[in-house]
This record gives sequence, structure tokens and C-alpha cells, in this order.
Amino acid sequence: MRYDYSARLRDDVSSAVHTASKTAGIVNITVVAEQVRVRNLAENVALEDIEHLVLQAAQLIGAAIEFDGLASLFVDGLADDDGERAMAALDRPHPASIQ
Repeated sequence: MRYDYSARLRDDVSSAVHTASKTAGIVNITVVAEQVRVRNLAENVALEDIEHLVLQAAQLIGAAIEFDGLASLFVDGLADDDGERAMAALDRPHPASIQ
């Protein structure tokens, strides 16, 4: 985990958390973190680190939080039109049945 995040990234996290809290009434940690990550690709910060920052910011203002990631990608428009981006995370090998 990094600790030297830029002021721009921290401001973006704070702004995104406030916006999510005011518009939806709840902060979806995974979705807000992904939105911030995409807007700050040049920073090269891991999604998990941004999720941690989003969680801290949401807790600081006492916002309601949720961790529903994949389902909200479709609702928030982060998935491609055919759902390819969100579905790629669901493609996991199935265990062979034992008979």
C-alpha cells in the first residue's frame, strides 16, 4: 500500500464520495473507486488502494456504504454496451464434477 498519494487524487476521492453520498444517499465503495481510478490512470494507483481511500473518506463524513461491485457496474454505465468489461471478472473456470 502506498502512502504518498497526490493531492489531486485525494481531492478527486473526496469529491466523488461527497457526490455519491448526496446523489445516491449511499457510497458504493467499489464503483466510486473504479471511477476515480479511471479518471487518474496516470497516477498508476491500484484499485485496492483507491478503495481504501474511498472507504476512509466515506467513514470521515459518516456516509452509508456498500460493497456491491459488479452489479453496479452495469447501472453506473462503467461496463461496455455488451457488458464485456464486467462479465470478464465473472469468467472463472468451473470445477470438474466428481462422479
